[in-house]
Amino acid sequence: MSVLRIYFSSQWRDSASVCPWALCEDSGAVLQSGNGTLASMPKAKECVGILAPERTLLASVKMPPGARRQWQAALPFLAENQTLPDPEENHVVLAAAPGAGQVPLAISDKSWLRRIVDACRTAGLPLRKVVPEVLLPALNPPGWTVVWNGTGGFLRAGANAGMALDAGDEENPPVALRLMLNNAAGYPPDRIVIRLMPAPTGAETVMPRWGNVAVPLEAGESWDWRRAPIAAEVPNLLAGELAPPSRPQEWWPKLRPAAYVALVLLSVEMLGANLQWALLAHEKKSLQAAMESSFRKAFGNEVTMVNAPLQMQRNIADIKHGAGIEDDSDFFPLMNLSARALAKMPARSMRELHYESGRLEVEVNASTVRELETLQNGLRSAGLDVRADTHGSNNGFSSRLTIRLPAAS
Repeated sequence: MSVLRIYFSSQWRDSASVCPWALCEDSGAVLQSGNGTLASMPKAKECVGILAPERTLLASVKMPPGARRQWQAALPFLAENQTLPDPEENHVVLAAAPGAGQVPLAISDKSWLRRIVDACRTAGLPLRKVVPEVLLPALNPPGWTVVWNGTGGFLRAGANAGMALDAGDEENPPVALRLMLNNAAGYPPDRIVIRLMPAPTGAETVMPRWGNVAVPLEAGESWDWRRAPIAAEVPNLLAGELAPPSRPQEWWPKLRPAAYVALVLLSVEMLGANLQWALLAHEKKSLQAAMESSFRKAFGNEVTMVNAPLQMQRNIADIKHGAGIEDDSDFFPLMNLSARALAKMPARSMRELHYESGRLEVEVNASTVRELETLQNGLRSAGLDVRADTHGSNNGFSSRLTIRLPAAS
């Protein structure tokens, strides 16, 4: 995936301003580079803004009392003593996780940073990250790193410490560097690595000879913001109210463990359900085979079998009738099972009664549907199968109930 890097210097004002850019591969190789307005730059799936050192202030303040969630919204006010503008004009993010009672902060101008975000959106550039250049050079503690162009540059003095350097030359170090060394008298760096970059005029920069600096100077690799690796711990200034909309590939890693757990649970549930259905189907098949075997033993193999339970019940009823024995599906036994529930209906509610082949049909009237439901529940409680065909009328409700033994349904 190609990434478009855009360098925002202190001279950038709006979308009409010209600024350097570089189209890079993930490996860091530069595919294209140039200078131009945001609208003229090549499109990429992701854009990264790099802020010049003088546009970012790194500070460390004492950790306030209370929970982190409570004081994180008050970061601009924590940095109030470190800046001249009103706290509302500052955009402040955590430069790293708080530790040792200190909160490292990265501070930039809110309105200026917002103009960058709005201009990139207008130009169709997906700006996802803005990082301070001062924290990009590699650091080898307890050494410091100075990026120098012959007249100025910047210093990285720690994991979250750095600053822009004022004017200097080949013989005289910047005043800010000397002040930093004086303040670090108790824990001075063991060396200062000098990384050169082209001078503003394009001329070649030579290694400085700062004789009045008591720390050894060491020549490092040349500096090129286009190829500089951006470590994961470098703070993204697009946080809080300036944060870009989240994308699936950003929140998916956080949800992935829960999704995997849910998938495993769903798989186990589906496996268990399928296993249960398979066992029930096997049990049904076994019972069906047992009933058919019993039927064949009782009535022979020459009889056509369609519904073994129903045919068995009817054949047994025929045998009982032939022997003069009453069957449970006959009129009087069936009526006797139904009588208790039917007796609870209001007087003259039964209009018609019909019996045929183990089936009792009763037509009843009721003033409410509730009465009909109570009647059906009473019949079912007596062990009967009930089917109802209910219609409304001017006088209430009329229902034709078909009552039979459950085995005959």
